Amino acid sequence: MTETRQTMTEFTYVTGETGIIGDRFSPSVVLFWLKTSIAASNMRVMYKSPNTLLGVIPLGSSTQAIPLRNIAAVDTNIKFNPGSFVWGGVFLVAGLAFLSDSAALGILFLLLAAANLANTMSAQLDFVNQAGGRNGVKVSILEKDKLMQLEQKIQRLVFADVEGQRHKESMDMAQKQCTAQANSVLIHRVTRRGQAMASSRGRHRVHPVENLDYTKGIITVRAGGPGLFASRRSHGG
Repeated sequence: MTETRQTMTEFTYVTGETGIIGDRFSPSVVLFWLKTSIAASNMRVMYKSPNTLLGVIPLGSSTQAIPLRNIAAVDTNIKFNPGSFVWGGVFLVAGLAFLSDSAALGILFLLLAAANLANTMSAQLDFVNQAGGRNGVKVSILEKDKLMQLEQKIQRLVFADVEGQRHKESMDMAQKQCTAQANSVLIHRVTRRGQAMASSRGRHRVHPVENLDYTKGIITVRAGGPGLFASRRSHGG
């Protein structure tokens, strides 16, 4: 619990981040006094791990944050570190070679060999994105069980975020469908209203002159409904 509280204070959180979980781990069997911190919230995963030279000399730290929506899966693996194995072998040979001539130098090389060989195997927490890419953070092999417990907690956050995204997408799709249906009904009503107005204008259109009688000087025009006539007597010659 103390480790979790310390982890939560190592990172800066933004407004809206909730459900924060985390823990601290030793980066290797030898460098037990250094700590790798991993934390997660409802929005992102963050981790801070120390950098080392030759596996034993601390050289600052690196910090990384990954948005939770970019994580498709979380898993824990056992990793073989070929670099540590090679350096361990080199330092071992050097230590044995210098031990007879310079005991101090030989012991130093042997200690470096032991440190690197001890880090040949490590536990690694991997964050897998949708494209299959991986971001991993390594810790001591002795803390594998502790790392797996944190993995399960982060996995639950990832699944909750995925369900939330699916629900939001479903609601957005339903909203778009409702909008499309409303627009369709509106277009149908406007179309019917336009047709009704066109039909009404057609019924009240004035008909052309039907009868011209120049011999009697009378022009008869049929307008509107049946039985309505307009007559005018011509005054021409």
